[in-house]
Amino acid sequence: MPGLRIGIDVGGTFTHGVLLRPPGEVLRRSVTPTTHSAEMGVAEGIRRVLRELVEGLDPVEIELVAHSTTQATNALLEGDVSPINRVVCVPPGEGLLLGWALRDRRIPIGAGNGVVLSQTMVQTEEKDSDHYELDRDIPTALIQPLAGGQALRESEIRDRLKLDPERCVLAGDITQVLGINARARTAGINAAMLPRMLETANYTDSVVQELLPGAPLQVVRSDGGAMDIAEMRSQPILSILSGPAAGASAALHRSGRSELVFIEVGGTSTDITLVQAGRVRHRNATVGGNRLLVPALDLRTVALGGGSMLDAQGRQFGPRSAHIAGLPYVFQALQQGRQISGSTEWKDNHGHAYIALELDDGQLAAVTATDWMLADAVSRGGDNPDSLLRQLGMELDAVQRKALHFALQPMEQTARNAFRHSIRQLCRPIHELIRTHEAQAATLALVGGGGGAPVLLDSLAAELDMPAELIADHPVISAVGAALAVTCVSLSRSTAEPRSGDIEELTREVEERLARQGAERVSTEYEYDSQRQVLTVTGRGNRPYEQDSGQLSETELSVRATELLGSPASLLWQSAGASFHMGQGARGVAQPAIALSPSGRSLWQGSCRRHAAAAAGELEYVLERLIAEETAYTDGGALLPGLSLLADGRYIPLDQLGSAELVKEVLRWEQLPQDCEALFLLK
Repeated sequence: MPGLRIGIDVGGTFTHGVLLRPPGEVLRRSVTPTTHSAEMGVAEGIRRVLRELVEGLDPVEIELVAHSTTQATNALLEGDVSPINRVVCVPPGEGLLLGWALRDRRIPIGAGNGVVLSQTMVQTEEKDSDHYELDRDIPTALIQPLAGGQALRESEIRDRLKLDPERCVLAGDITQVLGINARARTAGINAAMLPRMLETANYTDSVVQELLPGAPLQVVRSDGGAMDIAEMRSQPILSILSGPAAGASAALHRSGRSELVFIEVGGTSTDITLVQAGRVRHRNATVGGNRLLVPALDLRTVALGGGSMLDAQGRQFGPRSAHIAGLPYVFQALQQGRQISGSTEWKDNHGHAYIALELDDGQLAAVTATDWMLADAVSRGGDNPDSLLRQLGMELDAVQRKALHFALQPMEQTARNAFRHSIRQLCRPIHELIRTHEAQAATLALVGGGGGAPVLLDSLAAELDMPAELIADHPVISAVGAALAVTCVSLSRSTAEPRSGDIEELTREVEERLARQGAERVSTEYEYDSQRQVLTVTGRGNRPYEQDSGQLSETELSVRATELLGSPASLLWQSAGASFHMGQGARGVAQPAIALSPSGRSLWQGSCRRHAAAAAGELEYVLERLIAEETAYTDGGALLPGLSLLADGRYIPLDQLGSAELVKEVLRWEQLPQDCEALFLLK
């Protein structure tokens, strides 16, 4: 039986922590303002939260501490980076070409900041490298071109130059994708972040070992997976967007849905992410407008949150928030017993004006989106205000509710129009995400997390015409996601024509890196981007807290399928680990369908035009038959059908591989049990 887990999310405003018990029950919560200005930065806030969470506990009860962090993002936003050595390893005859390609001496990271670099060109065939002079007090990024699809042995050059492994970044450890400039930027920015990130990582590790001796420490990656502290020390760049990734990953597992738009609403802004086919959508990270070769959450952020202030012109709520303005919400002032004496305007440093209310002590209170929604709920009466207050975790007595309604009544129409406009503005990036990833809008649900989610969720869902769900433990969902995060390794390689050997090599390297972090590969994602000619293998370790805690009957599974599909569903296939249900639709066309785990968790949801069962031992035979029957031939070559597989309780996508050979190789590497029954889906 797994033990207790601690998850900590370091946000821009607050640091939240939770103590979890299997299968994910929140036993304790802790919150403190994020300690940006402390000597040890945000790690000091982690200490405070952790100390409160473990008080009175036996340290042996804690199996894992994991945290998401804004440290990497803040280091880049604030320019808190080090100058670096950039060592370029030059194969024979390529010196002029590489010197011209890497002629820059500064890597921009945005807001006028950049990484200053000193470049050294090292000949790979040399035996003696003592004559190269490098600044040993700053980090080094070591970059080599790729030859024959294989990274040259950068570690040999590092050892020959006698560089400290803890302060030297090897580009080949991060990515094996072609593109010397992108590889150099990625390794260079990673190296520049090392001093600050190492300081924070070491301090955080010491805090955990002080309070919980022997407890492993993990950090959430920007793709929602996790890495151990040793991996964090070498590749801090992988923690960009760590916090939002943790929230999106938790929403996926807590909601039990495989197709959703997740909004995490804070006081100042809303982060928007997309989950499709049971996977949080990613793209390459960008810094300072430059594409990096590391995966990151495909995130959209909008300056609208629970604390967004009402614009004086009545146009919208935000972008300024009460948190940034240093003003209380109106309802907070009323809770403190303060009286409202009139209305006025508050202006920021740029001259933008917002509506504020004057208090009896001469101070001001901001009219926020939360205040408006509470006042509107009071005016509608019934259970509306009680329901919203429960969701927000707040209390307002009858006198305070009446005072809030009375104070905002003169601006009721202005606030209503501004709120409607702000909600419509929030819809735009959601539609963009759906278009970018070609998601089926009809299958999506809107899932809300973050402390301000109850303020925006229902209105946004109505505007989008989507079902809505407020996630359990929504105020601390990113901290929950950190505790649930599973060890993950993702590797990419450039290849014009991927073959089974490429799958094998990348999968073995993924397994080796997982093993170094104490994890075993239990699920794998394979993807080939034919436009970029990049093959990616992502391996994930075990997630014991994620296991199904109960099993539904056939009738209950059909009810759950009907609920998620939005139309009556029929059970068409079932095995020990999954069931497949088809909704109503016109014959001869793709019909709505869903695959569920025994507990009713959605493994996949979408449109299916054909399915084919494979009995134990018949997997390869059925696969070959489907490929023969469904492959289309054009002037550009063979086009494989959109295949995926339900087997061993898992949904395995096969439609991103591009060739029958790779599909067969993936199934061999998945090592499915001999007695496994399976179902092929054609999308």
